[in-house]
Amino acid sequence: MKTLKEAWENVGGLSKPSKMPGHGYGLSAFDCITGSKLRLIKYSTCSFCYALKLRYTWPSVKRAHANRLESITKKTWVDDMVLLIKHYGKKVPYFRWHDSGDLQSLDHLKKIVAVAMATPQVRHWLPTREAGILKAYYKEGHSLPGNLAIRVSAT
Repeated sequence: MKTLKEAWENVGGLSKPSKMPGHGYGLSAFDCITGSKLRLIKYSTCSFCYALKLRYTWPSVKRAHANRLESITKKTWVDDMVLLIKHYGKKVPYFRWHDSGDLQSLDHLKKIVAVAMATPQVRHWLPTREAGILKAYYKEGHSLPGNLAIRVSAT
């Protein structure tokens, strides 16, 4: 059986957003698909992105984001995330996806849905600007579990 430490290392750890109850999972805002284009447009929401400055530029945070991005493709990612969320969600059953960063692909969204389905006791929140990925997910005939709220943010 995998330990919490092994799962933590495999997924690059979790984040602890200060304005949210519970834990979260963040990627670098520099790796956002839509956000990387929007941040170049003056006065767009992403041009003011908090996750492109201050503590998000610290070497330790950059390293954690890079590790998380790389981990998404691992076969054990879903199981590792489920183990961590079940453990850390016992006291505070809320989880925020992407307190920085965003969805990377349709496969990434499918993995998040699998995590939410395996942790029905936890309420998941996923804000995103990747409307195209969500649209592709629905086009394939999929639906979201009741404990996963996805909110598409305006540009």
